[in-house]
Amino acid sequence: MAYPGKREGLAQKVDTAAQEAERLGLTTATLILRMARLEIDRAVPDEVEGMSRNNLRSKPN
Repeated sequence: MAYPGKREGLAQKVDTAAQEAERLGLTTATLILRMARLEIDRAVPDEVEGMSRNNLRSKPN
């Protein structure tokens, strides 16, 4: 079961990245990040928990 704080933490990171992409004029990146934020909001708790495990940066080299 995912913790509510994980969802909000992930959502905040996506929002921050989207704002930075928008500031830099990266429209495609901004769109993708905004869509990711919508998916986070719609995801059921088990899906949110699985998102962090699918992140390539979190896998060992």
